[in-house]
Amino acid sequence: MSDSQESQGDRALPLLKGESVGVNGSFTGRAVLVCRPEHIRREWAADEIPVLSRDIVEHLSQNPGDMDYLMQNVSAMISEGGDPVGDLASMAFIREIICIVRVDDACYVLDEGMNILVTAMENVGEVYFVD
Repeated sequence: MSDSQESQGDRALPLLKGESVGVNGSFTGRAVLVCRPEHIRREWAADEIPVLSRDIVEHLSQNPGDMDYLMQNVSAMISEGGDPVGDLASMAFIREIICIVRVDDACYVLDEGMNILVTAMENVGEVYFVD
């Protein structure tokens, strides 16, 4: 853990919190900011975690093919928007991926390529910085 990271006992405090949908678990990887529709249909590396801007969530709800493509190619995702009972949540559950929705300012807090740990348990999702 870095000096700049605050901790509570031996566990770091999360950078971001949201509502967990899809499957429970944890995944470590690199953040990839997805702010425009053309950022969706690309080759996704196994360790990449898309961070969806609020505008992209609206695009995905209107373009289910793009949502399906994205979820076929990733193991976890973080979304600024979305609803725990909406399309994004339903697709995450079907595709069995970790998805955290309603993560305010995720595209502002996370940097492209930042190593992060995404954890999901019941209805709580958390994002941690990894050194």
